[in-house]
Amino acid sequence: MIPAIDVKYKEKGAVPRKMRKVYTASSKVAWYDTGIRFHGEFRDKRFSVAHARKAGYKPRRGEEPGLTKTEFFRSYTGRKLKKFGHRRPLEFSGETRRNVRSASISSTSKGSRVRYPGARKLNFRNPHSDIRMAEEFRKLLPDEITDLAQHYDRKLDHEMNADNTTETRSI
Repeated sequence: MIPAIDVKYKEKGAVPRKMRKVYTASSKVAWYDTGIRFHGEFRDKRFSVAHARKAGYKPRRGEEPGLTKTEFFRSYTGRKLKKFGHRRPLEFSGETRRNVRSASISSTSKGSRVRYPGARKLNFRNPHSDIRMAEEFRKLLPDEITDLAQHYDRKLDHEMNADNTTETRSI
């Protein structure tokens, strides 16, 4: 009688076995890495004047043209410029900007979520204003979406290529 022979092989082909498991695990890692990239590269840009222009943030009081010097320095933007020396949107004293340095990043195989517990003040709003700071903070620009998608694709390809799924069968 012939003893059992263990054959170790790596499945290859168009749709190998366990491809779903490999894809799911790789996708989860790729989405997590994409969330880290968003936090590292795009978080701080949310507070810049250039991003506000591109994303179409609603103008704050004091940003409209034709104000006198007195009217300007009584406005929100004027007070911010006088007291803190900046005109950045989504930021008054800079507390929220400092608080979003830490994030909670989680991912599944279908997406990534970056939570900023320190950005609670973005949810406060004047009931007479149309400005929604939390929505402005969340808004992704088309070039940011493209960059994150390319990063996800590169990371997914790298993870899928790094997989060494082998299977042992007794014959």
